[in-house]
Amino acid sequence: MTDECIHGFPTELCDICSPRQRETPMAPTTPAPRRTRITTDLRSTPAPARGSSSLRSPAAPELPEPRDFASLRAHHATHIDNLASIVAEGAILAADAATPAVDVSSPATRAARAHASAPDGGPVSGHVTFSLSPDATRWDELRRGAAGERWSDAARRTRAVEYVVLVVPVSAFGASVIVADQDADAEDVRFAVGPAAATNLIRRTDFTDPEMHGLELLAGPRVPLSSVAVIGVPNDRVRQQVKTLLAEQGGRAPRVAVFPPWFVPPVVAAE
Repeated sequence: MTDECIHGFPTELCDICSPRQRETPMAPTTPAPRRTRITTDLRSTPAPARGSSSLRSPAAPELPEPRDFASLRAHHATHIDNLASIVAEGAILAADAATPAVDVSSPATRAARAHASAPDGGPVSGHVTFSLSPDATRWDELRRGAAGERWSDAARRTRAVEYVVLVVPVSAFGASVIVADQDADAEDVRFAVGPAAATNLIRRTDFTDPEMHGLELLAGPRVPLSSVAVIGVPNDRVRQQVKTLLAEQGGRAPRVAVFPPWFVPPVVAAE
């Protein structure tokens, strides 16, 4: 059996106890200039020394090693009042099949996702949406107060501690998994289908979004509750509430772990 860490997660699923390790890319090597040069562009390459006849281009920076997509975790945040229907159904349902008690999406957002097409030919709303980071951009907006046209008035009346986060290993989604490099309903979105293509897409966005905050994963149209490894909750009160709900339903239940950092926006350093 997998050991459980002090945060209540399987050790390999905890971002603190088992942080994802990434290799630091090697710095490109360029010829040293003969005299000190001052420039306001830190990306500039020093000019070749006078008299040099070398026509070789400066060495290109090396890309970081691609992540193992199958080792990543997907996160689905939902209001605690929506969890009862997920447990009763035994699955997380796509947006166009679910009737949430607390609908955090605005009518405009729902319409946009219903009209946007996914690579499998179905609408984006016909899939269950996940993020690849517990600090994803959209989740961060929601836990900060749900400002903006993407969110409903109901979302703005909620607090971050009223949500839970369902964590699913991406390996559970199989070959049909879809990854988007931004919101899946965006006009210029790029998609990848399957683990290999997803690995390549993540690598292409690595320099612009190294923490995968903007990436969106589409699965479904239903994701079985049995594939959920952990339900992250903000405090002990919610943990007991969730555990009672799971016990009443019976059957195999995910672990329920208190992990407050997921429900608190990261502190932004003052410039």
